Amino acid sequence: MPVLALLTLLEPVVRVVFSLAIVLGIIAAMVFELSAVGPRFPFLGILCLTLGSGVILVVYYGVLNLFSR
Repeated sequence: MPVLALLTLLEPVVRVVFSLAIVLGIIAAMVFELSAVGPRFPFLGILCLTLGSGVILVVYYGVLNLFSR
């Protein structure tokens, strides 16, 4: 029960942080890729790292759902 209360309390903060990380990460990766800042920008690595934030958010909601049962 205490874990569920903590996860529920942190849910709005976690949602905003990871959602912003996804959106801003994709935008930043596209901007750096299209601007040709450096000779070797790791576009796919940054994109995978950004999409990993989405996976973490899905796992968080799964854990929250698991504890709420």
